[in-house]
Amino acid sequence: MAFFDFLKRLADSGAADRRRRLEAASFRHEEDEAEDCAALDCIKINAEQPPAAAPDLAVSPAAAAGPAAPPEMPPAAARQPAPLPQPGGIYAMQERNGGLYRLVKVVHAEDNMVHILRYAGRFLQIPERLDEEELHLGVDAIDGSFGAAHLPIPAQSFAVNSIHLADNALADEDFRGWRLYVDSIYDCLSESAPPWLRKAGSYAAWRDDRNAMAALADRYLLGAALPRDSKKARYWLNRLVQQGIGLAQPGEQAREEYQLLTGGVYVREMEDGWAVCKAVLKDKNGVQLLICPARFEQPPKKTNPARLLAQAGQDFAHASLSADSFLSRPAVFMGLLPITLEELLCYRKHLQALCGETELRPSTFELILQKAEAGEAEAQMEAAQIYLSGDPEWEVEQSIAAGVTWLTEAANLGHGPAAHALAMICRDGAGDTVAQDAPLSFEWLLYAAQLDYGPSQIEVAACCLQGRGCPQDHALAHAWLSVAASHDNGLSEEEKQIARQQRQDLDARLPAAQKAKARDYFRQLQESFAAGTE
Repeated sequence: MAFFDFLKRLADSGAADRRRRLEAASFRHEEDEAEDCAALDCIKINAEQPPAAAPDLAVSPAAAAGPAAPPEMPPAAARQPAPLPQPGGIYAMQERNGGLYRLVKVVHAEDNMVHILRYAGRFLQIPERLDEEELHLGVDAIDGSFGAAHLPIPAQSFAVNSIHLADNALADEDFRGWRLYVDSIYDCLSESAPPWLRKAGSYAAWRDDRNAMAALADRYLLGAALPRDSKKARYWLNRLVQQGIGLAQPGEQAREEYQLLTGGVYVREMEDGWAVCKAVLKDKNGVQLLICPARFEQPPKKTNPARLLAQAGQDFAHASLSADSFLSRPAVFMGLLPITLEELLCYRKHLQALCGETELRPSTFELILQKAEAGEAEAQMEAAQIYLSGDPEWEVEQSIAAGVTWLTEAANLGHGPAAHALAMICRDGAGDTVAQDAPLSFEWLLYAAQLDYGPSQIEVAACCLQGRGCPQDHALAHAWLSVAASHDNGLSEEEKQIARQQRQDLDARLPAAQKAKARDYFRQLQESFAAGTE
């Protein structure tokens, strides 16, 4: 299914049903007891609701009502909150205890939750003007901040504490974390999900329970009761990283259990010197450590966690310790970092060794392949896209040949986007696997256009205008532009308007005989589409 079809199904037509299903699964009645997680037998979801608290980005009502502005800034009244929520809106939120300001962007909103992206930059004061370079996503390499953290927070808290700054169009990339979040919760709410897993999904979604998020991360990482999916495992682990910010200061020795954090980088005394360690998971049962091979005579003084890990080496060893065991030797907290794929895979090997005969489910990509092999065109298209680009997080190596094979399978089932993708590959070539072939590219384009796929209809018109892969024929180009502008073919209204403008420009240059020929072509094309629907 195309991404925006997915988005429409979940965020628009399915919004009420999704809320109902999530509410029904939230197990808010405390007499419902959580069960032990059968797969690993190590995590039990706490049935007590944790104290209500906004995530790291919460600010006091006083700050939200209008913080003191420097003289050069406009009056606070100009910063009044816009009607909430505002998807695509950029807001300023203050860190706990009157800290620095963060910029956040609303991705999705519903009755009781607002889903935001948190930008990496911090500000002493609310910025007067937003520059593009300030709105960057990603990990801040200097301080190891989480950067593009996707956070669902209570709508009421967001409405009280947010300060609207500007509006910015949403892009596909903005939805990535939200999509993983919704996907994860739907996995937990499937009819085949056991009660304890439904409860884990509810606690992770509605209550930000650390043990619930840890449970989801482990199950996705291993394929226990859920499809194996490293992307979703990393999402929930990095949500744990986000929750830990502010609980300990870099450079201080960890002395209490609460100071052991998922994503925390520590320098810990070992028998043979000081070692750099990273906690890949911390839950109520203890801490899962990845220990770097290098040893230091003294603990490093600089607290940049990313540089420390780079200096200490990436050939990790794994250790499972209780909190007391970890704290039995001096351990200096150096900072937080998101969990990487390499760390994730190292932890998975450890889990697999523990599980023994536990039945594990296939990965998400393996499930896609199963559907593709069963003849589902959408799955074939999705498998092709993953093979064409490669996807390390799903452990899929790039394979142009496999991608072309699945595109061909989907195209032969009448999948227009797959045929269009094949046309583009034939047009541009793909290394040593596919040679450039303009006539073959045009054949695939024509096939996709006849399947009423709008982008191919536009591209066929361009080929006819230029004589690319086919004889030059302006009248036929005119006819295909008319088809693209008038059909329900997946093109946006803006794209159709561009096609109309191109047709109008071409119409002004064509002699009368060519115009008559173009009308005849258009009539024939319309008849062919009508015949195809009978």
